[in-house]
Amino acid sequence: MKNIALVVLVGCFTIVCYGQGFHCTPVYHAQDDLIALNNFWHTQIPICQISPGSNNAYADKANGVVWADQTWLDGIAQRYGSWAATGILAHEFGHMVQGNVGGTAAELQADCLAGVFMKGAGLPWQDVEQFAGSNFAAGDPWASMNGHGTGLQRVNAAHRGYYGYSGQTGTYLVALCPASAF
Repeated sequence: MKNIALVVLVGCFTIVCYGQGFHCTPVYHAQDDLIALNNFWHTQIPICQISPGSNNAYADKANGVVWADQTWLDGIAQRYGSWAATGILAHEFGHMVQGNVGGTAAELQADCLAGVFMKGAGLPWQDVEQFAGSNFAAGDPWASMNGHGTGLQRVNAAHRGYYGYSGQTGTYLVALCPASAF
């Protein structure tokens, strides 16, 4: 069954990415995460590689793709644990499924939605703490309206999503992770 899902996703890369006029090289180390994220959110979003050394991952809503530096994600996994890299991708998928939200509220809502996914995937909080730890380290030094949020805000947002999730879907997730809460 897993091989069938990979074939479908490879087809998705061809259709979505080539159809948009750009080439998508999959982030090979994230294939299990990709399948789990798309299954959880009922999406068909590819995760494509950006240049090594970009040290980034980002959601490209206009083209329906998440871009990630595989080398950077591997480094995050080595430093904080493999679930930290999964959480980063879940954060980017949070951007893909969230509404029209901007600024720090959008970033914290994406952290909250990452917590939702990680709980929905059945991970214990001890694994999610790897993501929370990397978020804390990557947090802004002070609160602003156009950042990612302070380390503590980011940890609290992931915590809110994780501990608030009990199987809700659709609009109930908006109530769990409203942008106004951040």
